[in-house]
Amino acid sequence: MRKEKVIRGKKVNKDSREMLLASATHLFGRRGYHGTTIEDITRASGVSRGALYWHFSSKSELLGAVVDRLRGEFLDRMKSEIEVKETKASSKLFSIFKFCARFAVEKTDLIHCLRNLSLELSPSEDVHVQAFFKILDEQRNFILRIIEEAQKEGYVRRDLDANILAGLILAIHDGILLQWTAFRRIFDGRDLAKAAREVMLLGMSSVPDRVSGILGSSVVGKVESDKNS
Repeated sequence: MRKEKVIRGKKVNKDSREMLLASATHLFGRRGYHGTTIEDITRASGVSRGALYWHFSSKSELLGAVVDRLRGEFLDRMKSEIEVKETKASSKLFSIFKFCARFAVEKTDLIHCLRNLSLELSPSEDVHVQAFFKILDEQRNFILRIIEEAQKEGYVRRDLDANILAGLILAIHDGILLQWTAFRRIFDGRDLAKAAREVMLLGMSSVPDRVSGILGSSVVGKVESDKNS
């Protein structure tokens, strides 16, 4: 049965919680956590202030629910999909790029939220902020481990530092989101993501011929052909 409670004559149910969570995710991603007020969230969601405080004791607790969503829908899903579907580190590395590009299209609000919170927040005593930074650490460590595995396989160049490569991959994903948001009138975000994947994988690979076979048709080459036609 649907969980309900009456606040000032109005029924409050689990649907209002999801509406609050969706609005908070969107606003945190656009305005930042500190730039978003409780009033902003209730106005955007159409849920009363009293109902918000029935579901969440504070804005910090609402942040905690957003962080839980980031973990479940982004980090845990990425790790499980890639680990289950792929066995070779080279394939896992390719799949990381594919997953992040697909997720940005499917869950744009969550990705904006992840990027903005990482820029705005700093480690503190707040348990929900700590949980958020733990997600960032786990995401980076997951990518780092796969790069190191790919180096052992002989797929990724060993003269390149794995820590720096992990940082570059994460930085490129953030940059693609910014470029897509600002210049979507100029190019398709999916083409931008594919081109970035091509450039990164070819540049870091010790076996570029093998990478070319995995990548298929070149987006970069297509863009150059279009310019010359």
